[in-house]
Amino acid sequence: MATEKAPVSSVENSVLARSVIIACVILTAIFIALLFFQNNLARFFGQYADEATIGLMLMALWLVVSSTIRSLNNLVKGMETWKLLLGGLLIGLLSSLLTTAYLIVFPDVAKSQNTSEVTGATGGLILVISAIAFIISMISVINMRVRSRTLGNILELLIIGGAIAGLVWFATK
Repeated sequence: MATEKAPVSSVENSVLARSVIIACVILTAIFIALLFFQNNLARFFGQYADEATIGLMLMALWLVVSSTIRSLNNLVKGMETWKLLLGGLLIGLLSSLLTTAYLIVFPDVAKSQNTSEVTGATGGLILVISAIAFIISMISVINMRVRSRTLGNILELLIIGGAIAGLVWFATK
């Protein structure tokens, strides 16, 4: 009885799906824990507890997305770049959706008890976190795949500069 090997694309997709699910669960747990302990952070950061929470959420997003992209690259050699970028985007999108769902189901953790306020505020949060996760995944892919250090730094600068220019354009419009 001969065993057949699974096609490479099937293995890639399986590894991608499993990695994204694990990363989403970890990132959602971190987000919820930070929101849950936000009042305790006020003891350390005072009036800047909200900003500290957002900063810690962004740091967790950076760590989880970049480490998952690097793991995917090491687990499946030669995975297409678009799959790595899609994985980073899905991590941000799904974890922000799961965090939003948690805040809707358990509004005691949210600052507001009004469900419509929570869902309205988190709609923008989903888009922002997804965009930031995509930018993080682009920078991670550049760091892994571009051999020239100078070209990699220039590409990173262009991405970060473009994101800042986009934010300025959007804020002034």
